[in-house]
Amino acid sequence: MTLGSVGILEIFFHGNQRFHLILLIQPDDVRAVRMWAMNVGAYNFAFAFGLAVGLLIVNTGNAAGGTSIVLFCCASHVFLSFWLWVTEKRLWTSAIGQALIPGLAIVFYLLLG
Repeated sequence: MTLGSVGILEIFFHGNQRFHLILLIQPDDVRAVRMWAMNVGAYNFAFAFGLAVGLLIVNTGNAAGGTSIVLFCCASHVFLSFWLWVTEKRLWTSAIGQALIPGLAIVFYLLLG
């Protein structure tokens, strides 16, 4: 759900000045970052869809296949959150937010799965 919401924000509202502080966009740079914001928003939608499909597959009889998809999506976001921090230190809170739930999902799966 969070990924889908962030995807909407990045794709449709990156030009809205109310969100420039969150997205670290300067008003004069909106046109320059449009392609990147829309691309990142699309990948967030793709991962949200992957998680939803993985959970659906888990709950309709193919636990191994669905779990693999979910774990891949979670592990990808843990890595991508680290990479976000590496590339832009000012987004450290966003990086933590991006990694927290997927990281916990992986830990709980390893402990309880």
